[in-house]
Amino acid sequence: MNRAQKIARFNLIVILASAVLSITAVSVLYFVVGLPMHRALGGSGLMGFCGLAGLSPTLFRKKQGQVSFDERDLLIQKKASLAAYTAFWVLFIAAAMIPFCILGPKGLISVKTLPAMVIGGIITIVLVQSIVTLEEYGWRDKGEKS
Repeated sequence: MNRAQKIARFNLIVILASAVLSITAVSVLYFVVGLPMHRALGGSGLMGFCGLAGLSPTLFRKKQGQVSFDERDLLIQKKASLAAYTAFWVLFIAAAMIPFCILGPKGLISVKTLPAMVIGGIITIVLVQSIVTLEEYGWRDKGEKS
């Protein structure tokens, strides 16, 4: 398994674990504790664990003296980035236009939603890029050494 696959797998695990923890926390706060939904959404703060994905380049460092990136890896990285930013822009435009269509031109949206859109966009980019990278290389180790 090469470095890009290790980074993609780590990022995917971190994002999915954060999402599961966040959904579980919101569900427990709403259904078990009985908090109103606007208070129970505080459990979504566990999505902050997605910041651990930023550690992946440090955890999986390049090994000196070895070629760690070739033309195939560059092509896979380009495909993954294209897919990630395509998904980001589609979701970003939908997140901007759906409230406009529902609320109309005189509707108001809280400023608190803007950071959520940015954070959601970053998570979308990392998630899609990781999935496409793993899909292009193959999800399993094929015996190669990094």
